[in-house]
Amino acid sequence: MHPPRPSRVAEYALMADDLAEWLLAHCPLSTLTILTLLVIGSTIVVTQPLAIIVIAALGDSTISLMRRIRRKRRDQPSAHAAHHVPA
Repeated sequence: MHPPRPSRVAEYALMADDLAEWLLAHCPLSTLTILTLLVIGSTIVVTQPLAIIVIAALGDSTISLMRRIRRKRRDQPSAHAAHHVPA
């Protein structure tokens, strides 16, 4: 007998979970803003949703830039440490 095939529904659920994790890791402000607008959009009238999303995207860009700068600094050897090497 063959083992049962995995359900397509389970595969789609796993793909959705992976997508959600990636979005939260790489652009958390935009993801949470869009999800919040989707959830509360039916109860509260938001006159300028695009402006809110643009602000969140700018915040995500700033976070991404800061992460990239910190990563570059961490990967470069410190010039300060080179001066204090014992002879």
